[in-house]
Amino acid sequence: MRRFALGFAAALVLALSAVGLALAAGGSIHIRSHRVEAGHRIRIHGSTGGCPGRVTLLSKAFPHRHEFAGVPAVYAHANSGGKFHRRVRIPEHRKVRRYSVTGRCGGGNFALTHFRVVRHH
Repeated sequence: MRRFALGFAAALVLALSAVGLALAAGGSIHIRSHRVEAGHRIRIHGSTGGCPGRVTLLSKAFPHRHEFAGVPAVYAHANSGGKFHRRVRIPEHRKVRRYSVTGRCGGGNFALTHFRVVRHH
């Protein structure tokens, strides 16, 4: 029984390491325009680096309908190759400044990018 437990633990560590390496290698987030007017939408797309399923995108610029660790979040679905896309409306009242967007999938971050909220003159 002890050998089985040790073997199982070793296999689990290897599997989790492989997932971590997959997330660290090749993830990306792209925003069509790196400037968006408050009240308008941005298109976010990218690749998780191989992690399929639910993608959590985090930014203090997003609407506060959902959150992760206290930061507003939106969700997207990554296909079997890890590709995802999502449109997000930036609230009208967001301050003019630079914001970051972080992507999470499978329990870890896979990418980071930035954009700027601006006001129409």
